[in-house]
Amino acid sequence: MGIFRAAEVAGKLRISKQTLFRYEKKGIFPKPRRNRINRWREYNEEEIQKMKQIMGRGFTLLELIIVVVIMGILAALAIPRFESFYTVKLKGAVNNVVSDIRYVQQLAASSHDTYKMTFYVTPANRYEVQKSDNSYAKNPFGHGDFIINFTNDPQYKGIGIDSANINGMNILSFDWNGTPRDASGNTLTAEGQVNLSYQNDSFSVRVTPNTGWVRVQ
Repeated sequence: MGIFRAAEVAGKLRISKQTLFRYEKKGIFPKPRRNRINRWREYNEEEIQKMKQIMGRGFTLLELIIVVVIMGILAALAIPRFESFYTVKLKGAVNNVVSDIRYVQQLAASSHDTYKMTFYVTPANRYEVQKSDNSYAKNPFGHGDFIINFTNDPQYKGIGIDSANINGMNILSFDWNGTPRDASGNTLTAEGQVNLSYQNDSFSVRVTPNTGWVRVQ
């Protein structure tokens, strides 16, 4: 039975000596015998055939490890990007609600009329703006009825209005001088809250009593 050196085996396997040694170190190839005198690696034909079979199976163990590591890195990079997208989408919807509340307050003050915002929670996920006679206000952008429906809006689809609490009710109104009131016309006794969520993120839009100042928490 012939005995082969590392350089000869690497040539037969069409890999470099360094790759041969690395595969042995990782346990992909069995560890060879060592010459008792000079400690050189020695291989026989049967061992070479086994190594050829391992090489012919497709991915080696080392290559599989590399693929798994790379996929793990890509997944780690992708998850924050998805989370960032979710947050940006939710913040866009929250900013839209804040902007509309401020607009309705200004509209009430400038027209010397009472305007109200009615918030319909999940699964409806929409809010409407109406005048004192219950007719719809005009949407400043679309010029149609002032109805914002997150369920049908492709930009904000999936955004949920989890709850609305304006003195225990779901209606926020502003009188002719811009003072925030509840559905019964009473001034707010505590901050009005509208809570929105998307995926695992959530924000609370809060309206301060008396001034109607809006903040996000």
